[in-house]
Amino acid sequence: MEDKTPLEAIHRLMPEINESREKIKTIREQLKDVMEQNEEYRQLEAEIKELANKRAEARKLLLADKDYQKINADLEDERLKQKDLQEILSHYLVSYYNETKKTEVTDQTGETRQLLLSAKLGKATAS
Repeated sequence: MEDKTPLEAIHRLMPEINESREKIKTIREQLKDVMEQNEEYRQLEAEIKELANKRAEARKLLLADKDYQKINADLEDERLKQKDLQEILSHYLVSYYNETKKTEVTDQTGETRQLLLSAKLGKATAS
């Protein structure tokens, strides 16, 4: 087996990944067909739809409640803050790894933590 460059390996794997994605799509459609043929499943789906409608009505009432609106806004603010902090931390972790090539870091409490490095391809861009 000859050694491949990372780019050659990427080019070899991408068609396999696309093929696997299509197979998954086909199998999911088959699974959906089998589920929809099951009477008990169809009945439960109808009940779930009815409950979802009731939940939507209750949610409308909550959305009109001032206390709910304030707490929900506070929650959203905290989520955005946490997301920003996570992005900043991610940047610093990547920088730390690039400088040290270490896959572990000791946190402020003295615990050694593993760095989880991850990468994936984004959507194709027009060239």
